[in-house]
Amino acid sequence: MATQRGLFITFEGGEGAGKSTQVQLLRQRLEASGRRVLQLREPGGTPLGEELRQLILNSANLAPNTELLLFLAARSELVQKVIKPAVARGIDVICDRFIDSTAAYQGYGLGLSRDLITTLNAAVIDGCTPDVTVLLDIDPEAGLARASEGASGDEIEGHWQQGLALETTDDTAARKGGKRVGGRDRAFHRRVHKGYQALARAEPQRWLVLDATLSPDELSRSIWTRTEDLIAARQTS
Repeated sequence: MATQRGLFITFEGGEGAGKSTQVQLLRQRLEASGRRVLQLREPGGTPLGEELRQLILNSANLAPNTELLLFLAARSELVQKVIKPAVARGIDVICDRFIDSTAAYQGYGLGLSRDLITTLNAAVIDGCTPDVTVLLDIDPEAGLARASEGASGDEIEGHWQQGLALETTDDTAARKGGKRVGGRDRAFHRRVHKGYQALARAEPQRWLVLDATLSPDELSRSIWTRTEDLIAARQTS
């Protein structure tokens, strides 16, 4: 009998949305139900992806197109060497950020061609579309306040946040704690937020949009309900 394909679930959201917490909670619930799970992050998940992650974080003032191509290179490696093989073996894959981060941040945020990003993303993932994408939706001001307090966030989020406090062309001054800074103002974060909402409206069947200000337990229950529906549909197909 053919192996049942694993689920592919991605998490998206702006700074301070609480993605990391919900990724961990979903992984724990899937494992507790007896499923095999692989937790990933973007960029990362492969030796090359982790190297590119550090390059992005530590390079000041990258040209927007350069930044885009670095994220895509890391994604291509991750899809071909990790995500596709895992899903084919029946392993559930949970990824913190994926194609929609590129559309929201580089497309809506930085103003790069959204048509180009759509085309490049499609070429890179080669049909590897998430079964569901969870958007933890939060007002940018509230999210940035959360993240600055250390309640949520990771290095890549710091890459977007720290431009609020420092804008410099000096490579030495532009490095702080291994995180890139680069002039991303609050208007940028508002554009990203609107971008995520537009992406979710365009593909409502793929997205699960949740209010990130709800309690972690409430969010986790909603995410688990959608995940159980996916599991049931997979078992009856």
